[in-house]
Amino acid sequence: MEGKQLLKVFTNPLNRNLSKKGGSSKPDQDSSEPSTSLPSHEHSEHQTSSPSSFEEAIAQMESIDNKPEMPENLQGGILVDRIFAVSPYDLNTCLFAPNSKIRKDFAALQGTTNLQEGPWALKPRDMSCLTRIVSYTTKAASKFIKVVNATEEQTYIRVTKEEFGVLLNVSMPELPFGNRFRIKLLYKIMPVGGLLSSGEVSSHLVVSWGADFLQKTMMKGMIERGIRQGLKEGFDQFSNLLALNFKVLQDTFSRS
Repeated sequence: MEGKQLLKVFTNPLNRNLSKKGGSSKPDQDSSEPSTSLPSHEHSEHQTSSPSSFEEAIAQMESIDNKPEMPENLQGGILVDRIFAVSPYDLNTCLFAPNSKIRKDFAALQGTTNLQEGPWALKPRDMSCLTRIVSYTTKAASKFIKVVNATEEQTYIRVTKEEFGVLLNVSMPELPFGNRFRIKLLYKIMPVGGLLSSGEVSSHLVVSWGADFLQKTMMKGMIERGIRQGLKEGFDQFSNLLALNFKVLQDTFSRS
């Protein structure tokens, strides 16, 4: 979920829950000029070794030996669990290629602005790590915070001919307690194999979430509940948008 999708996904519900107890460090903040610049070390890391195209980058990742296995779902729970009538390669391209139409449609649907996509690049000290930085701004449902800026690092952790695993680390420091946690999202795109008898080309998309707490806080339970509520609302919309573009062959949804 690039721009709005992730931000509104967490921000509006999260702010509703947190602002009641936590307040904000910057009341009535005007973010008409959001900060989208990257720290210098991150900037340099993501600007070197850039493949000439997204397709070339995926091909380079696919050619690497000793690939890691597809990771287990994150501990927060499942947000999307559907089988679509589209090949894994095409679904991956649809979701993560630069200027993805579905991502832009979802950003427009949720009101995301200032969407900035950095280039996919191989880290110079780890040629098996394909990553990029995406930043965006969303409206926040709080009288204390009018808009919220978010930055996410997207990293491919598994690429084969038919499997794609992408981990997103999302930071929203302007939220109440936002400097104390990071949200993780894991996208897994996998072949269906012999599960279906229709014979249609298909992909199994599973999205799970988790939260990393950087500092101890007594508000952990409240924060996690706010994140869960925001993600549920946003990913329901995201899944429905995908269903408008690709036929749903099976819905094995099981959110926890």
